[in-house]
Parts: sequence; structure tokens; C-alpha cells
Amino acid sequence: MELRGPLSWRIGVRRWDYLVDCALWIRASERIEVPAHRLVPGPLDLDEPPAPSRPLGFVPGTEWLGWWLSLVDPAGQRTRPRADLEPADDTPDPLGLAPWPALRRVVAERWPEARDWHAARQRDGLDRYGPGNAATNNVVRQVEQSLGRSIRPFSVEIVLLPVRDDVIRRVDHERYLVPERVHDSARWSVWLRGLVLRIG
Repeated sequence: MELRGPLSWRIGVRRWDYLVDCALWIRASERIEVPAHRLVPGPLDLDEPPAPSRPLGFVPGTEWLGWWLSLVDPAGQRTRPRADLEPADDTPDPLGLAPWPALRRVVAERWPEARDWHAARQRDGLDRYGPGNAATNNVVRQVEQSLGRSIRPFSVEIVLLPVRDDVIRRVDHERYLVPERVHDSARWSVWLRGLVLRIG
């Protein structure tokens, strides 16, 4: 969903991002221990993840972290595949997974399950939330009214994550990783108002 003001602002909200959601599902299902990083969120919001397909530790956490950063911070963290690496054609992210062979094998094998989980989650979410909501637009209008002027031009992308934590992670000045549970709560309007006041 993308909301725009009259030539001045843009807020894109990405809910149900296919690769982002499924990367989180792979991490949960394979019990991958990922090194601490400011952009790695809490656990997937799932009652019971499926059983792992490999022994614990088969996928190095550094491989998953590299893939994750390539998805959520492509400008700052993307690992460029070497020329001698073949694309991971049997995966949904052939270039992104090429540098990480252990993860690539697991993703290729588990992708049908991840895809089915994602599709069911999206269907359920559309039934509950619809294609979007007006809360974001209303916040921007309220800020403009309180300032007595139009806000300055800005562009922000919000990537919603189905995780069990409440931490909003700033990727850069234009992109934020926001847990769905925060976005769908009263806290969202408070946080967004502060952001718009700061940048608009």
C-alpha cells in the first residue's frame, strides 16, 4: 500500500512481502541461530514452527544474515555474487542466494511450505485488515493541521514483519522495519506522528 500527499510526501507500507516473510519462516523452521545485528528482528509470530529438515547448525547463521540484509537493506548491505557463482535458479531469489550454498539448498527444499504459509497468512490478513487502512493518511493530515502548513516533501518505506517483538528498526532515513503487532496497534499512530513531525 502506498499513500501520497499532493506532490509532497510518500509513505509506502509493504505488508506480506513474499521474500521477507519467507526468509523469516526459513529462519524459524530451521532454527537458524543468527548473529546479533540491529536489523534482525525477534522470532516469527507463529504458534509452532515446522520441524527442521536438517540438523541444527546445518545453515550457518551468517548465511541467513547475509540473505536477510540483502532483502531489507539492499543499498547498504547487499553482498554481490562473485562472477564464478551460479545463480540459485531453484530458489525464489536466485541472485540473492547464490553466495550461500547451505542456505540455498534448504530454501530450495522448503520453499513450497514457506510459500503455502505465506499465501494462507496473506488471505487471513486481507480478510481482517483489507488492502490497506487510512490511519497513516490521517496521521499526516493531523500533523499538517497542528503545524498550520503542508509538510515538507519526504519519502518513507515501511516494511511490516510478522514477528514477536515491538522494536521498530531504522534501516536508513527512508526505510523502517516495523513489527505487524506495532503497526496494528495504537502505538503506530504515535510513532508515525513523531516521525512525520521530525522529517516533515
